[in-house]
Amino acid sequence: MVVTFSVVGDAREMYPIIRDETYRIGYEAIRNACMHSGASQLEVELRYTNDLALRVADNGTGIDPAIVDRGKDGHFGLQGMRERAARIGGKLTLGSSSNSGTEIELKVPGGMIFRKVMPVRPSLFTRIRTLFR
Repeated sequence: MVVTFSVVGDAREMYPIIRDETYRIGYEAIRNACMHSGASQLEVELRYTNDLALRVADNGTGIDPAIVDRGKDGHFGLQGMRERAARIGGKLTLGSSSNSGTEIELKVPGGMIFRKVMPVRPSLFTRIRTLFR
């Protein structure tokens, strides 16, 4: 399998819990593609814009529409991905066909995932010291 990985935009610091849930969703999507798709190509894209977008796409056999809707008995991958996305305020979309493979995209609002950068405020000691220079 040929795998391409791309990052668009500048990496930003994320809240650890939401970052970890995003990682687990991506891991499951990649694992499913490797185990079940029969694909020869896999694309993984991470986009840092106002929001964070993770896209995993393959050119495999696709997923049966019944499994897309309800999941597969005894398997919790797709269900778990949906639950994780909901838990972090993200939106998970899944498109699949036997002609073009499967594409999974997760979008997480920037206000949820990205840490707010606070300006560093000098300490009282530093401010007093600068007065006496």
